Amino acid sequence: MEKRCDYLIIGSGVAGYNALKELLTLRPKAKIVMITSDRYYPYDRPPLSKDYLKGKIDKEMLFFEPEDFYKRDNLEVILKKKVEKIDTEDKVAILEDGDNISFNKALIATGGSPRKLGINGENLRGVHYLRTLDDADGIKSEISKGKNAVIIGGGFIGIEVASSLTMLGVRTTVIEVMPYIWSTFVDEKISNFIQKYFETKGVQFILNESVKEIEGDERVKAVVLNSGKKLNADFVVIAVGIKPNVEIAQQSGINVNNGIVVNEYLQTNHPDIYAAGDVANILDPISGKRRRIEHWNNAEYSGKLAVRNMLGRNESYNFISSIWSDIFDLHIESAGDTRDYDEYVIRGKFQLEKPKFSVIYIKGGVVKGYLAINRNVKELVSLNKLVQKGVNVSNKRDMLVDENFDLQKLLT
Repeated sequence: MEKRCDYLIIGSGVAGYNALKELLTLRPKAKIVMITSDRYYPYDRPPLSKDYLKGKIDKEMLFFEPEDFYKRDNLEVILKKKVEKIDTEDKVAILEDGDNISFNKALIATGGSPRKLGINGENLRGVHYLRTLDDADGIKSEISKGKNAVIIGGGFIGIEVASSLTMLGVRTTVIEVMPYIWSTFVDEKISNFIQKYFETKGVQFILNESVKEIEGDERVKAVVLNSGKKLNADFVVIAVGIKPNVEIAQQSGINVNNGIVVNEYLQTNHPDIYAAGDVANILDPISGKRRRIEHWNNAEYSGKLAVRNMLGRNESYNFISSIWSDIFDLHIESAGDTRDYDEYVIRGKFQLEKPKFSVIYIKGGVVKGYLAINRNVKELVSLNKLVQKGVNVSNKRDMLVDENFDLQKLLT
């Protein structure tokens, strides 16, 4: 069976959902098909590791729209189905069940999947990943029964889950293969601060260590490290990053290199096929480097931008992608490059008790990035502009440090 549409959206995450919303706004009568392997209509993922896991919000609150929103004559949402490949010449998506969808323009917004460790025992009951709503439900089901959790991976998701589980009374140990946590996100100074803060809350860390295997019969009982140390575990969460879901592109002759390679308009090497969100390899205008950006607001922005360019707008990607998290009583926001710098300035109270500070990273005299903890919105807005405009702050270190100085004045 073959369906026909003007616009095809493959994927229902943040990028896919925002692309759909943009299309419905700009082309309300266009024939649109969204197809997703998920069994749910589009929902928000960041709360899965935080408020949803902690039971602070109900499942219904995760969904962007009520189900009736998708009941339109010109829209079809296909759940629980995968696109196998795209015939790029005839512009036809071929589904795993043999059905076809022909289109004028298509967007691939397939996101990523959790990386596997490839070790014995990772498929035992009680071993979890966290990417989907069902994954979160699986972890929630363990909390009332298990009192010892081991988290493998000290990245963003692992640290957020550690915070949530600890607040729920679960004794939590984080294992990280690198010498410090958040190693792809912050420098060692900030990492050490976050680790010490977590330790004051009861989280334990084992760094510079990898996992050899997960022990158990049908269900996990322990995690064995390469050093030989064994940790008892009622359940385990593996959080060692994601791999981009590029299989459709690979099967379709679309360029792939750490994600789906796109130009400044988010076009692939096939001009009627675009990519957005976690799966897209974008030239970041802030860093000047090609990279995949696994951030919520980048997915929102790129989903909408891709649609506008599918409609012929020719708007270049020009966005400062920021990231945020709420862990214990820390509200963290960061943007720009926080790893490649010559010097840094700390503004505010860099202390474990009631921390409230910003770390501003500078290279060649230019503000390149920042990480802020418990700072006000006005300062965050100014920091974003300083990064986006590449403001030179040479010989202005005293102004950056002085909390009474309005950073907005550096922009004039």
